[in-house]
Amino acid sequence: MWTWFHQLGSPKWFYELTGRWLPWLVAAMSLLLLVGIVWALLFVPPDYQQGNTIRIMYIHVPFASISLAFFPLMAIAGTVTLVWKIKLADMIAKTAAPLGAWFTALALASGSIWGSDIWGTWWIWDGRLTSMLLQLFLLIGVISLRSALEDTDAAAKACAVLSIVGCINVFVIKYSVDWWNTLHQPASPITTSGEGPNGPEIWVPLVIMIFAIYLFFAVALILSTRNEILQRERRAQWVQDLVRTA
Repeated sequence: MWTWFHQLGSPKWFYELTGRWLPWLVAAMSLLLLVGIVWALLFVPPDYQQGNTIRIMYIHVPFASISLAFFPLMAIAGTVTLVWKIKLADMIAKTAAPLGAWFTALALASGSIWGSDIWGTWWIWDGRLTSMLLQLFLLIGVISLRSALEDTDAAAKACAVLSIVGCINVFVIKYSVDWWNTLHQPASPITTSGEGPNGPEIWVPLVIMIFAIYLFFAVALILSTRNEILQRERRAQWVQDLVRTA
């Protein structure tokens, strides 16, 4: 019954499976991005307070949302690495860290652009912003730690522990607007009853963009992991056969 779990630990199986998934994921991502961007730019009405600045939300919220997924993903992959010694899990954790840093940086940058118009400042030491900045530093720390250790196994274990500890900050980011009186507004609920603060013409394209960015993350992670597999398994017979037939 655990055959599927051991299959997931096989770099060759992962490489072949994701090779079949990628065209479909890229097609779905492209379609959702096209629909979401066109809808957000051309058909979403200006906000009664923020005007057209509200359109930054359709970039900022998806990036901020996906950025919270990286440390849990790295922690799960790190735990699998520590307990079951599955090398594919460490490959995923390694490729997720730089992607997480980029997504977190984009969330901070888009939030600063939004805040410069709404708050009148590019940056403030708000609870949400500060904890998100801390996450960026932690991700850079994971990347630097792996680069500093020459022993692959030691680097995998050290980064796994740091990733697990880094999950604490994810809870701080999530609940910072509830724990402290911060400038950053709390999350607005999405409802289909029409009783929420935002109607369907606002939240439907936002949901589409969130799905699109999640698919973009999945595609980027798969491509990075496949590249890492080819580098680590370059001496394996199946990789050499793949290179000869390419």
